[in-house]
Amino acid sequence: MWKRLKLAAIGSMAVVLATTTACGKDNAAPNHSAPTPNGVTQSGAGTAMPHSLSQAGNGITKLGNDDAVLPIKMINNVKYVAANQLIQTLKFHSEWEAGAQKLLIGDNDASFELSANSKKAMKDGAEIHVGEPFVKEGDALYLPVSAIADLFQDEMSYDVSGNQLNIHPSPGAQLENEDSSDPSADIPELAFADDPNDPFKDNTAHGANPASLGIQLKDDLQVWASSEEKAIPVLKNININALISKGEQYEGVKYKFGTGPYPQTGKFDCSTFTQYVYGKYSVKLPRLAREQAAVGNLVSRKSLRKGDLMFFYVPGRFKTNKKVGHVGIYIGGKRMLHASPEPKNGVQISNIDKAYWKKTFLRAKRVVT
Repeated sequence: MWKRLKLAAIGSMAVVLATTTACGKDNAAPNHSAPTPNGVTQSGAGTAMPHSLSQAGNGITKLGNDDAVLPIKMINNVKYVAANQLIQTLKFHSEWEAGAQKLLIGDNDASFELSANSKKAMKDGAEIHVGEPFVKEGDALYLPVSAIADLFQDEMSYDVSGNQLNIHPSPGAQLENEDSSDPSADIPELAFADDPNDPFKDNTAHGANPASLGIQLKDDLQVWASSEEKAIPVLKNININALISKGEQYEGVKYKFGTGPYPQTGKFDCSTFTQYVYGKYSVKLPRLAREQAAVGNLVSRKSLRKGDLMFFYVPGRFKTNKKVGHVGIYIGGKRMLHASPEPKNGVQISNIDKAYWKKTFLRAKRVVT
């Protein structure tokens, strides 16, 4: 799934990044539609690189100790780094909203929103203000180094040294995608299991018309909860099999990072999909996966029930790997219904009885009964 971005050794140059998806790649190496730095010159360019250094694409340098080094640019006597270089290093995905002059950044959905030529940003659904503005110069967006702690200190380990930002790799092996093998995952502690007392376990109503089950579906526009609506769901009795059946009707709907409401866009990212399906049953979830992970009751991986929300981190060489980056709906039998570009592009069902999902699982939440 989230195919690891390999930095090819090329000369120092600016790379214009195209539109991307998140939750992984969309049948190609991840690209980004963020503004990109023009004419970024890597320190030492034009001279032989020391043996302990190798120069990677887009002005990023890899040290012999595997650190990634991003050049710092002075703008109005303030230290800045290019947004697209940070996105590339952290294996994030992005979308540039030209009309709003806003950059969306995240794993599977837009956890961060940076407003160009402003000190305002959104982080995990909350507005924050930084000390220096995000600067857009031409087609490039730059982040003040002083804002990195406010925005990304939970995402990565880093330090600033002179005119460079050093990002340290996370420990441990990284799984490339959901088919990656890892013998260390084949232990009982990491295995998923169904709750034998799940009241919907033996009710296989998949494919049934929800209306025939007595479920009154609301209009698409009515069920959509805006990002400003901090609605926290309450545990309520609904027909879980009908909810899953409804979600399965959207299999094949295409995935798009940071997408807007499905009725307008016809696409989902991971959290808009869960929000939309639950909204059909009057359960209002927050917009982002990280916000959704904060609601409901915590559930063990050993006692999963149909309808539980499952949360995972997205592996990355330079990430802390403990932040929620993906969400899906558990549908029983070690299967998950979710929106992702891999291995298929769109809403799909995945077998979570694999090393990738076992190792990246963070928590499960029950928001309905």
